[in-house]
Amino acid sequence: MVSLLGTSPSSILSCPRLSSTPLTSPVCFRPGNTFGGKLYRRIQSETKKSRSRHHVLVTNVATGINSIEQAKKIDTKESARPVYPFAAIVGQDEMNLCLLLNVIDPKIGGVMIMGDRGTGKSTTVRSLVDLLPEITVVAGDPYNSDPRDPEFMGKEVRERVQKGEELDVMETKINMVDLPLGNPEEGELRPQLLDRFGMHAQVGTVRDAELRVKIVEERARFDSNPKEFRESYLEEQMKLQEQITSARSNLSGVEINQDLKVKISRVCAELDVDGLRGDIVTNRAARALAALKGRDHVTAEDVGIVIPNCLRHRLRKDPLESMDSGIVVTEKFYEVFS
Repeated sequence: MVSLLGTSPSSILSCPRLSSTPLTSPVCFRPGNTFGGKLYRRIQSETKKSRSRHHVLVTNVATGINSIEQAKKIDTKESARPVYPFAAIVGQDEMNLCLLLNVIDPKIGGVMIMGDRGTGKSTTVRSLVDLLPEITVVAGDPYNSDPRDPEFMGKEVRERVQKGEELDVMETKINMVDLPLGNPEEGELRPQLLDRFGMHAQVGTVRDAELRVKIVEERARFDSNPKEFRESYLEEQMKLQEQITSARSNLSGVEINQDLKVKISRVCAELDVDGLRGDIVTNRAARALAALKGRDHVTAEDVGIVIPNCLRHRLRKDPLESMDSGIVVTEKFYEVFS
């Protein structure tokens, strides 16, 4: 977390005393005053005097950030760290696909990634940064407002447009996509929260011995020489970037016929999925997948690939049961689409 940047044991151990005033002082006994009451009032008084000092000092020690300029320097330093290439990640095809579809169409609503410890969840999300295409935004706007679409404008930018002001624009990375990560051992979210995420990716530990060895060797190569390792995957990364850019450009032209729409809604209805988010997200994800494959129409195969990730976290279940792996959704898909 940003709030922990700059913290070190030495900085905490060497910090000055919060108050040089003794917590307690000799207490005079008077009629009607007990020792406990007098001591309590003394402690309360000292606490009020030093409360502001406590707050400021603890904040500075915890963050190590005293100014906006220093925060920007830390942010620059963090962004300069070498990132593991997305193209080098193997054995987690489901998670990778969900991430790519959200980059192509951010309106899908993000991905919730659940999986065992050490399965590459955080590494994969960080590696996605290199693949994010640039978008045009209003220069100097903290919300990266779209200069053309009022739906994605901040209040101030919208007011400037209404006044007829000319907007300065700049190129920046795509808007952030929700990518929460979690370990199933820590428990599951409530259904009303799960439903807010567009897709759900389940990540498992790789069991194939040869693939595990390959992953370990690749990670060792990256750790020993990140620059050389990244260069070895540069061509694959460029191909992925071009594929994503092309898919985003062609997404609006991808068609999904009425029959597929009806069958998607039948699956959702027969699985007793609450609301319409499941229907909407499945349609969007299927169109994004078709665009990624370079097609202008959605097939039943596209729907079959994405529908488990769009619906399994929306299914009703007993609170003590774990989330379905997608088998129930897949079985219902084949029943409806066959």
